[in-house]
Amino acid sequence: MTPGDAEPRMRGARLEVVFLDRDGTLNRDDEGYLADPDRVVLLPGAVEAVRSLNAAGIKAVVVTNQSGIGRGLITEEALSRIHERLIALLAAGGAMLDGIFVCPHRPEHGCPCRKPGTELALQAARHLGVDPSRSAMIGDLPADVALAHRLGGRAVLVLTGHGRRTDVEWADEPRPHYIANDVYDGVQWLILSQD
Repeated sequence: MTPGDAEPRMRGARLEVVFLDRDGTLNRDDEGYLADPDRVVLLPGAVEAVRSLNAAGIKAVVVTNQSGIGRGLITEEALSRIHERLIALLAAGGAMLDGIFVCPHRPEHGCPCRKPGTELALQAARHLGVDPSRSAMIGDLPADVALAHRLGGRAVLVLTGHGRRTDVEWADEPRPHYIANDVYDGVQWLILSQD
């Protein structure tokens, strides 16, 4: 499926929440482990994407793997400041996140909250009182797409961040329902596909 292709509309399943990856989806991902809040740069379309979700009454929630904490490369204080900066940049454009949920563990720890594990998204869904099966996940990695499938929701791969490489190197992972140029394109497809 290429950008702009559409799949049949969702039947009777109004979206309640869109889970958003952070690095490579909402903000640039060009230094490995983002540890400096001053280096948070939103990708084109990020503000408009979150603002569109807000206007449609759909929760916008970041779910992000941040193993830099578990590796000792990022402090929890630095991560908090990074997220404050992300929230401020979005708010400056009239967009608001409904939550940010983080897995700080290294991949080898095998924790259930690390994407594509579902615990982080389920925790967010419980906190917000939404049905995780009425969700979508937008991200640039196979783990993001796999999480959406495990929740029974819609999977959108963005071609920003690592998305182009992910699309080219796809193995036997579950396929996305839609491949979007960027997060705004993905959000628009999700909103239109449920009408």
